[in-house]
Amino acid sequence: MNKFLCLCLALVFLDACNNPDADKTASKQSFIAVTGIDSSVKPGDNFFRYVNGKWYDTAKIADDQTGVGSYMFLNIPQKMLLQNILDSVSKTTNTPGSIDQKVGDFYASGMDTTTINQRGYEPIRPILARIDSISDVPSLIKFVASEMKTGQQSIIGFSISADNKNGGINIAHVYQAGIGLPDRDYYFKTDSSSLSIQQAYKKYISTLFQLTGTDATAAGKNADVVYGIEKQMAASHKTNIELRDVNANYHKTAVASIGKTQPNISWEALLANLDAKTDSIDMAQPAYYDKLNTLLKSISINDWKTYLKAGTLESYAGDLSKPFVDATLSLLKYYRGRLCKNHAGR
Repeated sequence: MNKFLCLCLALVFLDACNNPDADKTASKQSFIAVTGIDSSVKPGDNFFRYVNGKWYDTAKIADDQTGVGSYMFLNIPQKMLLQNILDSVSKTTNTPGSIDQKVGDFYASGMDTTTINQRGYEPIRPILARIDSISDVPSLIKFVASEMKTGQQSIIGFSISADNKNGGINIAHVYQAGIGLPDRDYYFKTDSSSLSIQQAYKKYISTLFQLTGTDATAAGKNADVVYGIEKQMAASHKTNIELRDVNANYHKTAVASIGKTQPNISWEALLANLDAKTDSIDMAQPAYYDKLNTLLKSISINDWKTYLKAGTLESYAGDLSKPFVDATLSLLKYYRGRLCKNHAGR
């Protein structure tokens, strides 16, 4: 390194030492945007409004979106780029059997809204028919397991990941599940906002049933049945705060043991239907599965079938005809609106 360069570097370091706050000030000016701060609000009174108030009062949710925020600002342009690529592939004559041909045709079928709208809920009729054929708890569990293989989880939350006590191995985990609202507290709060969310959710379930041809009265009763089952399951759920305790949410136990204490779930048969071979699992929230074991017998099979149909409709609504999609978007927008108002008012 030549002497001139060494001298220049020495001067730079000397200046930095003589002006320790210079870099900090420049950094703040370059990387911290304070234009959105609402200085009319004291941060100690309402920090959300202090930081986000100006943005919150002016942000608009696009008609084809369920929310708005920094993630969407970043994500939507990427989706547009991907759409342009897929559009070009689907409109090109590709070699039969090639990856391009398969991807292009698959994308084109998903964009064929005319055919999708004509089919209504026809694509999931076979699943609903399988639910109708359920006759007892064992056949219910078998249906649940078969749907889990397609990624549709209902009363059993199942995954395979690292053992929390031994990161060097993967094990089976089961966790609380079974509810449609974001967490247990939504079912038990009695403030006006929470009650309105509960009613909106039940209305949504009723709408989905009506879109399959069920009359409004019967659809409303179905929604009450589904919500009632979910509320019973939610009562056994841990709160979001309780879920933060890693040790309290780790219960590695032998399959043979829970097979005896929770016989109605038929753990060994369930795992066999999942093609999962293991002698132990981490049951993160045992209270939920104790409750589920009881509910499987105390709730009638017909009500369970109604519950499973609702879950199926909710899972696939976004992929069906426009009325199903519109109902889902409407509910999600309502959720976002209520949650934001609650947050802004704190």
